Amino acid sequence: MNSAVLLNMVVLTLTNPAEAAKRLLAMRFGPDVLWIAFFLAVILNALVQTLSGFVMPFINPEVQQFAEPLSRTLFVSVAAILISVVAFLLVGRVLGGEGSFNDLMTLVVWLQILQIIGQAIILTLVSVLPFLFLPASLAMLVLSLYITLHFLNEAHRFQSLGKSFLVILLSGLVAIPFVLWLSPV
Repeated sequence: MNSAVLLNMVVLTLTNPAEAAKRLLAMRFGPDVLWIAFFLAVILNALVQTLSGFVMPFINPEVQQFAEPLSRTLFVSVAAILISVVAFLLVGRVLGGEGSFNDLMTLVVWLQILQIIGQAIILTLVSVLPFLFLPASLAMLVLSLYITLHFLNEAHRFQSLGKSFLVILLSGLVAIPFVLWLSPV
């Protein structure tokens, strides 16, 4: 994929996530490409999280963020993405979905990369206009949910955003014990 194709896919994901999911799934990435993209997402996420730890105290001095070791940030990122993929797969299958591990890995990794770009844009934006942190973060959260609904709908071939929402909800409940275990005390 060249940069023009990537940019078009970003725009398509934001404007028509169902069509973007169909196109991503039609590419049928092999395991080697998926795992390289996965680890790229993990590394970029760790970079953005580290930058966030430096930027946030300047934006709001009351926010005290403790720098986590890079190894922990990487581990949490790996675990969070894999837990998401497996939970979306298993819960979707329980609800009658047909998605495969590769399908969900493709879409979750793509969404993760877009979220990393979004976080970097928000960090840049709030370093200039700190009061936009909350609205920008909420907008990204809503947009991510909207995209995830459509991605899950296409991956599992549900033809129902309601089922996709149920997958997100139940996957969250399944993942909570793992998230609590990964969270610092």
